[in-house]
Amino acid sequence: MKVLIVGAGPSGLACATSILEGNPDFDVTVVDKKSRVGENPRCAGGISLWMAEKVGISISHRAILAKIRRVRIYAPNGDYWELKGDVDYGYVLDRELFEQNMAEQVERLGGRFVLKHLVSPEDLEFWQSQYDYIVGADGPVSIVRCCLGLPSFPPKDTHLGVQRTLRIRDYSQDTITLDFGEVAPKGYAWCFPAGGDLVRVGLGVPLSEEANAGVLLEDFIQKITPYHKLSSLFGVEETLIAKQIPTARMPETGVYGKILLVGDALPSTDPLTGGGICQGIASGKAAGRAVAEGDPARYDDYIGWLRKQNNRRYRLKNVLFEFNDEDLNELIRVMQGFRPKTMSVGKELRRAVIRLLLRKPRLLSKFFKGFALK
Repeated sequence: MKVLIVGAGPSGLACATSILEGNPDFDVTVVDKKSRVGENPRCAGGISLWMAEKVGISISHRAILAKIRRVRIYAPNGDYWELKGDVDYGYVLDRELFEQNMAEQVERLGGRFVLKHLVSPEDLEFWQSQYDYIVGADGPVSIVRCCLGLPSFPPKDTHLGVQRTLRIRDYSQDTITLDFGEVAPKGYAWCFPAGGDLVRVGLGVPLSEEANAGVLLEDFIQKITPYHKLSSLFGVEETLIAKQIPTARMPETGVYGKILLVGDALPSTDPLTGGGICQGIASGKAAGRAVAEGDPARYDDYIGWLRKQNNRRYRLKNVLFEFNDEDLNELIRVMQGFRPKTMSVGKELRRAVIRLLLRKPRLLSKFFKGFALK
């Protein structure tokens, strides 16, 4: 069997590995427009260890830039709540090294790479006669998805993420911060440590807001400047980077005949947080397993747990989108009043929303409006 994977990101690499581990006789080729695997990643690089363990991801120590033990969530008024543990909660990855390690595993298993090739609709039409299966792992603006005639993700379910890397000498390298409210309407701003005194500072807002994300980011940087010792207000390793992040519901199927979609092209991204590394690998591994077994329809079954999880988070995202700054301030006050039961930000937010609704029945209309959105 011959398989072509379009996209050499985590989801495509995981799919290739899964196929070759499941059936070494398969002929697997990965094609990508980049000149090298892992080149110019546009990502904060954060992963949850709970998700990494559930998905079964192996991470080289060299690919870990920071080990996270604390997540601090800020309300618009400056109040905060934090999730803090005595053990590592997550990692911030060197995406380039992480993906290169995955690519080396694909090559050891016999997979091949074709780089510096921008895939066209004509390519896909020809390849369908040359390959038994084609896997679209080519991100949110997917040529494979487009050629299937699938709609693009709605503006309200497509966040534009922008990020700079700054030197912040006094930033705690075990801490992630998330800021909600007008700093990033219907999204959030973040600070992710990246080793040494480097911090990835960014934010995401839905396209439906028609906001200037670059201006919002500069405003956020100016907001945090008085509280930190910034050596520079300009990018250290890169200038402003931007990426579309799908925060839509996961569809009921990722199988379209001999073509399968994984990662952001599906999308498998967490709608609440925008996290996509572990989720993309989970979808890639599931698709690869189904292809190796010769039964691609099983892909939908294998990824069912993630679909349920993401759809719950999609509903929670919509509820939070209905909250104004006053509601968000109250949400953080509620969270300050209880101890975390888990090391999951999403689960703790869900607990807080339920408690807030019990305290503030006026928010029920916003809850039901957000919960009903599809």
